[in-house]
Amino acid sequence: MQPSASILYQNKARTVTLIDIPLSISLSQGTPDHPCTDLLYSSPPLEKPHQSIEPRSKKAKQRVQERISDTGHALQPFPRDLLTQGLAEIHAEHPFIFCSERRMNHDVLPAHHNKDQVQKETSQIVEEGTQESEIKPPERRTGVLREPQGPLILSSSATTEEHGIPQASDLVNKVIGNLSARPVLIHVGHPDRKYTIPPLSIFMLSNVGHREASHFSKMATKLFPEPSPSAAPGQFDFILLDPPWENRSVRRSKTYGSRRKADEDPMHILSGMLAKHMAPGALVACWITNKASVRDAALYAFESWGVELVEEWAWLKITVHGEPICDLDGSMRRPYESVLVGRTVDVTFDRFDESTSPKATTKRLIVGVPDFHSRKPCLKEIIEPMMQDSSSYRALEIFARNLTAGWWSWGNEVLEYQWKGHWTEGHG
Repeated sequence: MQPSASILYQNKARTVTLIDIPLSISLSQGTPDHPCTDLLYSSPPLEKPHQSIEPRSKKAKQRVQERISDTGHALQPFPRDLLTQGLAEIHAEHPFIFCSERRMNHDVLPAHHNKDQVQKETSQIVEEGTQESEIKPPERRTGVLREPQGPLILSSSATTEEHGIPQASDLVNKVIGNLSARPVLIHVGHPDRKYTIPPLSIFMLSNVGHREASHFSKMATKLFPEPSPSAAPGQFDFILLDPPWENRSVRRSKTYGSRRKADEDPMHILSGMLAKHMAPGALVACWITNKASVRDAALYAFESWGVELVEEWAWLKITVHGEPICDLDGSMRRPYESVLVGRTVDVTFDRFDESTSPKATTKRLIVGVPDFHSRKPCLKEIIEPMMQDSSSYRALEIFARNLTAGWWSWGNEVLEYQWKGHWTEGHG
């Protein structure tokens, strides 16, 4: 039977957590009343650390450091002692089992493992055979942009339903919701192209542009017309972002990607509209890379939203035997990614750690065996204890690659892992 939690180990202070990556996504597809029993296909767990790419000679190391300094790609380290002590704690308290058993299907790969198949000139990207059935909005340069449309409610009843969508473009630039307590299945253009929409989830499959942001704001207020105990209409208690930093310029003054103007940078667009969707005391979490310039850009966005940094997390990637996947002090790469966590500044309480001042920055460590490239752990199980009411909070994930039960999701890859071909039955 499928485990009931993706957290394999967590200390009392919640400063060290061992999490199973694919299981965290699988469990996020369901609710306590209607749990998801399927499992997400995964990559084989890493058996040994990656081969080192560090320069060996003193002269080569000096050249690398000079290049990093010249380009502004300096790495922002997470405290090494917290990494080593946290990993040692897991080895002592939860030895031997560092991830759950995985289901693998080598005929099904995410799109980035087969980039030649990505058709960027159309608004419908659906691959035949056993490869991924992927749906994305068109690239802006094609000029084929669908006008944002009003919400499409797939179901508000208590029974599982199926919906036929004539073509993939009918899902683009439209807020779509499953307001029922059960998952809804949609098939797009063909009966075999099936996507599961989790219960109580709402999504917008679109790029993050000015027009889309305006439409999102209108739909958030329309679907959340009444205040909750903690949020005004159209507001969220928790917002998670996973920006495409790999395409960002080193400096904020440059463009987002080599062909985009600064005002088309999604983070620039969000800096102008996201604050109004943050409830009083809302938590905001943002994945960042280890580049100091990226951290600066994320903190700049926090400042524009009126968000104060209160936590810094690291996701330490380990092998199936509990070793870091590369050198903790590498000059070229590090075995961890970071999450900056903030709270809107007009609230004085701190639910992370009541013994500390709201100004203090708490460090936490999440440890997990990595899965496919860019697949991150779902933070739902970690975040919910930090909510004022974990049963009724409003959450939004931007730049999401999958949907989450009970959450809103927005981005051009929100259905990436909702295709049924990525899943298998979890029992037996």
